[in-house]
Amino acid sequence: MQQVLLAPVRILDASRLRAAGVFDCKVAEIESTIRESINNPTQAMYVASDSKSPQDILAYAGFTSVSLENKNANITLRFARSALREADLEHSETRRSILDALLRLAFFSLQYHRVSLVIPIHDISSERAALSCGMTQEAVLDEALYVDGSFIDAGLFSLLASDYPDYAVAFVPFPRGVISIRGSSDAVEGVRFYSVGDIVDDPFERQVAIRVGTADKSGVILPIGPEAYAKTMPALPEEIQKAVRELREYFAKCRTNFSVNIRFPYGSDFQRHVWQELQRIPYGSTVSYEDIALALTGNDRVAARNLSRAVGSACADNPIPIFVPCHRVIGKDGRLVGFSGGVENKEFLLEHEIFGFFREVSTKGEVECHFYG
Repeated sequence: MQQVLLAPVRILDASRLRAAGVFDCKVAEIESTIRESINNPTQAMYVASDSKSPQDILAYAGFTSVSLENKNANITLRFARSALREADLEHSETRRSILDALLRLAFFSLQYHRVSLVIPIHDISSERAALSCGMTQEAVLDEALYVDGSFIDAGLFSLLASDYPDYAVAFVPFPRGVISIRGSSDAVEGVRFYSVGDIVDDPFERQVAIRVGTADKSGVILPIGPEAYAKTMPALPEEIQKAVRELREYFAKCRTNFSVNIRFPYGSDFQRHVWQELQRIPYGSTVSYEDIALALTGNDRVAARNLSRAVGSACADNPIPIFVPCHRVIGKDGRLVGFSGGVENKEFLLEHEIFGFFREVSTKGEVECHFYG
């Protein structure tokens, strides 16, 4: 599936939206529309772009009529000119990718419970995209939309967070607690550390942790071993299953690198460059923040010194630790800082990689080692 970036809309995006054919009115009118959405608590609007070419706008999309009390929202979609050829299957996939990115944002970042989308009755491409994302048609609304000077019928599609397909969370025990891995069949999108006794603050992860027995009914992480966890393991998307297996092998010292696909759910261009550079650091090695800055600046030492603090901030914001090994970056003086999972876990990961022995994998591809728990 095409990877879509969603960035909160800004006033400065008005001219780009007009150039992309999302709006055909004057730039000043687009600016006014954006300003109203920014100041309205019942709206959350974004600019959608292709991750491979962020400068190219795909759509102006987001959520309107948001009910904060009921956690419901209506999706608004205005496609760029390039995505409007409804008979073209390629552009149907583009619409699906945009809608899927919105649904993931709605359910797993904004914590909405239910979202709805009204689609013109003749828009087969958008209907196909909605159905492929797991949405269901609830009704046909008579003359619900005003298009090209007349009222037309529309289909009402909706989806609950609990019914969203192809996205899950798994919990992997390790000596200091458990690690959550979340994502889809395509990629891992998030990793978080929890110690025993911690409260799982993310609503989606808390719901899963309670269901599989990793947390009690209050969402507090319980002492739990891999055998007990395996009995309650839910069906997982393919890439999450793979990530669970590889992370277990890593903690059993049977693996020094990962082959799972990753997808950053957010991040500026600079942050993504830092995270990409982190993936070059070998297992069991450490580098400094200035080393990363040097790599990003072409060994310009003056620029690197000025950039080191920003590199540290990017490491601390890394959404996929371990798989993107920000724990291998330390201060120039050897201090352990800038890790989202906590300094204690950073120290544990470094000691785990640097010290001890490495176990073998059998010729059958089976891990001949004991999993921590």
